[in-house]
Amino acid sequence: MIQRKQTIFLLLAILVMVGYIFAPVVKVEIGAAANYLYVTNLVFSKNVNFPLIGHYFVLLPLDSAFVAIGLNLLTIFLYRRRPLQIALCWLSVLPLLFSFCYVYYHWSVAPSTFDQYFYFGNLSPLIAIVFIFIAMFFIRKDEELVKSVDRLR
Repeated sequence: MIQRKQTIFLLLAILVMVGYIFAPVVKVEIGAAANYLYVTNLVFSKNVNFPLIGHYFVLLPLDSAFVAIGLNLLTIFLYRRRPLQIALCWLSVLPLLFSFCYVYYHWSVAPSTFDQYFYFGNLSPLIAIVFIFIAMFFIRKDEELVKSVDRLR
């Protein structure tokens, strides 16, 4: 049962998140030159005024990408437990939202004299979320199919 439609969409979400690790997320233009910043450049957040974590270490978007990749891989192999698959899909959306929001927050409040643009790599978590929601749709469809067959027995 691994060869289902939801597996394809979960694998696409994994591939998009692997691309997120290697794609530039911010483009900084300094005059005529352009520098590209990657997820691996975002190491520490120096002055984050979040309520609970304050000035402590903030998880990297890289770590949350790895967590999302791991949860999606785990979801693929739990094909017999569809309610757990749906729960893990919802759980894998959270680190993806964190990755997108962290990069956006980190670079939108950073004081800079240069022009900064969010590059296509920062949209990767949102694309992965869309793939995960499509996979959840097909998981629910399989669950309804199994329930309808059980009613016929």
